[in-house]
Amino acid sequence: MQPLVDLYTRFSNIPAERLPEVFLSMAPGALVGFGFALIILFVRDASRGFIKRRLGDGHRYQTFAKWASRCLQALGGWFVSLTGLYIAIQLMPFMESIDRPAQKLYSLFIYIQLGLIATSLMTDWTQDFISSHRKTDAARATMVGSMVRIAYLLVWVIVILLLLNNFGVDVTAMVAGLGVGGLAVAFAFQNILKDIFGSFSIVFDKPFVIGDFINLGDHMGTVESIGTKTTRLRSLSGELIVISNNDLLGTRIRNYGNMYERRVVFSIRVQYGTPADKLEKIPTIITDLIKKHDDVRFDRAHLQTFTDFGLQFEVVYIVLVPDYNRMMDIQQEINLALYRRFEKEGIRFAVPIQNMLSTLEDVHDRIEEERRPSKPFKHSPAKSKA
Repeated sequence: MQPLVDLYTRFSNIPAERLPEVFLSMAPGALVGFGFALIILFVRDASRGFIKRRLGDGHRYQTFAKWASRCLQALGGWFVSLTGLYIAIQLMPFMESIDRPAQKLYSLFIYIQLGLIATSLMTDWTQDFISSHRKTDAARATMVGSMVRIAYLLVWVIVILLLLNNFGVDVTAMVAGLGVGGLAVAFAFQNILKDIFGSFSIVFDKPFVIGDFINLGDHMGTVESIGTKTTRLRSLSGELIVISNNDLLGTRIRNYGNMYERRVVFSIRVQYGTPADKLEKIPTIITDLIKKHDDVRFDRAHLQTFTDFGLQFEVVYIVLVPDYNRMMDIQQEINLALYRRFEKEGIRFAVPIQNMLSTLEDVHDRIEEERRPSKPFKHSPAKSKA
């Protein structure tokens, strides 16, 4: 504040009749600074437009042009305006008292602008890398996304240390003190640190990657992002599920992302009383129906056990593609074909004993009702007329 007080004192001591002359002498420096800012902003926008029109897709300098355009985009208008103001202060008279504070303040803005440019370019590079490798190498894309977050932190730590050093703070002693203070911070934020280290475990151990469909017991969905503290899943019904990394690693994860084939087990029951020769045909019938599909590998079909409801056959086959919808289509085709074949062979599916008895009782009651003689219709006696 003292430089500003000195500047105010200096202007207040100038006689009133000399103020127009003083302001007139300051005008060239202000115009130069203002004009410089306008020219830089014009050149920035014009250069981006030229790069977009002339150095687009297919040009041999396309990559260089793309990153040059991103650098220009990251150059903030606020920084250009402050640069013009700093130039004006350097050129205008009567500004010697705030020259050194302005220099220190302008260096602060330089470091901040460099940090913003670095993080902006890292963000753009990360998005390009993830979009190009998400389908071909999802594990690598996940690792890069997490590593870039650490790079963000390092960039801003360096920026803060440079700023403190520029303002005369003993950075060496400060870094040494952080080691002691870090223990207290670790105890205070132990849950957050668990989630952060959990994200490292996910990145390096790779139990799942972005794009995998996972089942966590009560929750299941497709992994959309793996953050520093939380992992986000998109459920089948559409809502977003956010789970902390530490809780996520504490549960059993079923990952369907690396599935190459699906094993299907299903059972059928036929009625007791089915002839033995027809029972012997059932495994062969099922085998023939399953082997008609090219993307299916038959495993086995057996008369498994005698149940209260009927004779149970167990069937196992493997679908050679992981697509769940394809598996359900195949199972549906097998069920329909099996129903038609049983109908043709005269083989009946078993039904629960209670339902069967209930059906027999209904049939018996209906037969008895039909056999029962119908009662004659009684007419009310007519009253005699007098």
